Amino acid sequence: MRLGIVGCGAVTREMHLPAFIQSPNIEVTYLCDRVTKNTALAKEEYVLPDARVTAEVKDFAGHVDAAVVAVPPKFHAPVTCELLAMGIDVLCEKPIALSTAEARLMSDAARKHGRILAVGLMTRFHRNTEVFRRIVNDPLIGEIQEVIAEAGSVMGWIMTSDAYFNKKLTLGGAFFDSGVHLVDRVVDLFGDVSDIAYEDDSFGGVECNANLTGKLTIAGRNVPCRMSFSWTHALFNGIRVIGSNGTAEVKYLDPDAIAVTRTVGGEPLELGVRYQGAAPNPYLLQIEDFARAVRTRGTPKVTAEAAMLSLAVIERAYAARTPMKQPWVEVNR
Repeated sequence: MRLGIVGCGAVTREMHLPAFIQSPNIEVTYLCDRVTKNTALAKEEYVLPDARVTAEVKDFAGHVDAAVVAVPPKFHAPVTCELLAMGIDVLCEKPIALSTAEARLMSDAARKHGRILAVGLMTRFHRNTEVFRRIVNDPLIGEIQEVIAEAGSVMGWIMTSDAYFNKKLTLGGAFFDSGVHLVDRVVDLFGDVSDIAYEDDSFGGVECNANLTGKLTIAGRNVPCRMSFSWTHALFNGIRVIGSNGTAEVKYLDPDAIAVTRTVGGEPLELGVRYQGAAPNPYLLQIEDFARAVRTRGTPKVTAEAAMLSLAVIERAYAARTPMKQPWVEVNR
């Protein structure tokens, strides 16, 4: 598959390209970025002497079969729709767009032009994802009582621009940008979140801390759900499902492990499940899945429609936003 990359910043160079060069099914033929330094670094760091460099997406025509869109979220919809109209299949980075309305335009464009549109929610490719799904749907932990999800660490990501904090380029921060992975995992497991209450510390900018509460419908019952997100401090980084007979948990940063705690003979016992061998690179699994969909004209693991479900939760949360209490920065009136 001849692949073009739109956006050669940090996520492309740190995550995507190391995976792409491992795949025998991928040939990176074009690098596109308005910042020439980014394309030059990508070409040099990953020894891509035959890859062409451009600042214009239109140059992909006739030279690529598919493209990865890794530009700031503001440009996801216009760039993706331009590529689809050119007859090029697209893997778009998360979050799919700034709104569900934009995401629907992207999905409609893919359908209109008969193209594949996949979304880069790469934690779906963690090895523990499907086993965890079976565990929480099994009587092992009993009737589900609560679902807790957290994603938080000190923001230390390598940045090549201000895109993470610039409201002209993105919709939000810890909740919208990195938190979308966890929201996607919860929605993929249990369906939509209702009765949303949401607070963050955005003060008109992007949020670095956020809390969401809501309800999930599980086996016909309303089950409370709470999520927390942070770019300033560590949280447990995972999903914890509390049942009437025990608890099941996956850690966001340990994709090969599942922990189940049950009370046996009056004592809590932790039962660990861990895959053997080196964990496969989820970005490699993601691009291979995309290549399979392109080759067979099949359905990718994460479709635009699936990605819209988590975006809709984020959209409704922002609509219900209240300011997080921060007495250390608030002025008494």
